[in-house]
This record gives sequence, C-alpha cells and structure tokens, in this order.
Amino acid sequence: MKHFDTFLEELAQHTPDREYNWSAQKEEACQWLIDRAVPGRGVDVGGTEYMCRMLAAAGREITYYDLNVPREHQLFVQDDMANILDHFEPASLDFITTRHTLEHSVAPLYQLWAYNRVLRDDGQLLVVVPLHCKEWVWFHTHYSCLPQENWLMLFHRAGFRVNEIGAGTWNSKRELFVELRFDLRVAARGLRLEGGAPAKR
Repeated sequence: MKHFDTFLEELAQHTPDREYNWSAQKEEACQWLIDRAVPGRGVDVGGTEYMCRMLAAAGREITYYDLNVPREHQLFVQDDMANILDHFEPASLDFITTRHTLEHSVAPLYQLWAYNRVLRDDGQLLVVVPLHCKEWVWFHTHYSCLPQENWLMLFHRAGFRVNEIGAGTWNSKRELFVELRFDLRVAARGLRLEGGAPAKR
C-alpha cells in the first residue's frame, strides 16, 4: 500500500480547497438518510456535520469522518475514506452514511469492500451520489461519478443488497442538482465477481 499512500498524498496536494455552502434544502435532502439510519453505532463518511448532529440527537453513536475537522462534533476521525479500516474493527458498525462522497473515491469497489468489512452482519450502508451527467463527471474532484447501473454492479460485487432506491435534489433551482439515494445491507462477505446482474426481488 506504500505506493497507494503516496498517490493519496499527491492527490491531496493537488486538490483545491473548496468551501461548500449549507442550505435548508441540503437539510431536507439529509432527512432521507436520517429517517432510514438504523439504531446503534455509525459513521458518517464525508463529514456532514448537520447529519451527525441530528443522528446523535436521535440516539445514535455517530462518528464524523472526513479530511476536514468538524466545527462542533466531538467524535471524529480526520483521514481519507480509503483508510477507514485503520480506524474501525471488523464488523463493529451498525451503519455508515456517506453523502456526496463516494463519487470522490479513486477506487470505489475497494471503498465499498472496506465498508462491508467494518459493518456488522446485515449492517446498513446509506449512499447518496449525484446523478451521472457530463457536468458532474468532469467536476474537478469527481473520479467515480457513475451511472446508476454501475453503482448497482459495484454494490453487488462488494457484497451488498439493495433495500431501497430513491432520488431527490439538494437545490431545486438547479436542474443538474439531482442525487441518487441507496439504502443497502450487507448480504455477503467477500467480493462477488462471478455472473451477471442479480435477480430482482
């Protein structure tokens, strides 16, 4: 992993700083995840402080995980998402939320495999990603802005089953600001690389 760590360091050096504005509509979009998060211990990968605050208020033990330090949330990990296995024991989490973060992964199959490892049996992964389109694909920090079928393939390969699919917006005034929402559960341990698409339930 030495070379991959070097790559991550170089990537961080060349990634421009960006301040994301917060809004009431983003809070509304977060509600989809907040309403579905199972009870117990979880991690928000990507650092949505509002969501951490709301999940904590609802009784979850929630860790903020991001490259940036939170302004207020006390329980946090500052690191690249690729290193999540360095911070949590196998099968130690009930759920993971990751909002507008997985599209920034340079190795999404690995990332999903890592999430599978730290989740309990039937653990929950809640994923939100932007809708695949030219504008989001070429956004300067998007390396895996994929069509829905590609996400479904990666979820399956990494051992997850789809519990629910949704869609929405985090800015109704911008037609490109459409997000895909996935409620996933651990269905298998290890990669599932054989065969085609799973049969529909």
